[in-house]
Amino acid sequence: MSNIDFFHDHETFTSLWRRACECAKIVAVTPASDLLHFDSANIATQVFLHLIRDITGFKGTGKFAVIVLNPDPFSYFHFHFGKCPAFIVDARHSDDDLFDILMKDPGDSPADAIGFYSEQYVVLPISGEWFMYADRAWDGGTGVLTGPSDVMTFARGAVWGGAWSTHIADEGQAKVEVRQER
Repeated sequence: MSNIDFFHDHETFTSLWRRACECAKIVAVTPASDLLHFDSANIATQVFLHLIRDITGFKGTGKFAVIVLNPDPFSYFHFHFGKCPAFIVDARHSDDDLFDILMKDPGDSPADAIGFYSEQYVVLPISGEWFMYADRAWDGGTGVLTGPSDVMTFARGAVWGGAWSTHIADEGQAKVEVRQER
């Protein structure tokens, strides 16, 4: 059983949802070379969680939120399940806690687990200016990380020179790349 649960508080959810929507708009106007690209399915991998934890430890409080933007959180998820498709992970939560909430049946519909049905999602630090945005319909499932230059330098170092590259080689789970503008 997960120690993480979906949001039931509409005020908190709406605040994070608005912030997540703004992030999606920022991605649309950010040059590709300023983004760290990843496969949108990586959300369900341990190496992806480790990268998020590393970044929140480097720049933030260690807490982050996952917010689903599509399917519509209000007319779909809340309408059908009476809760909001978002949750907060903090340092005390284990990897298993995150995987449990990603695969959690929101209410008589296992296929609607966030890890399966989320077409667009955002990962936001509770405090910090970086974020990850993913869209499963974008180039076959693309996600991006963007933020201040120190966060991007740290993330690129974590991916290419740090534990991430070791995890990728060992587990073969995650695909991350830095795309150059064409």
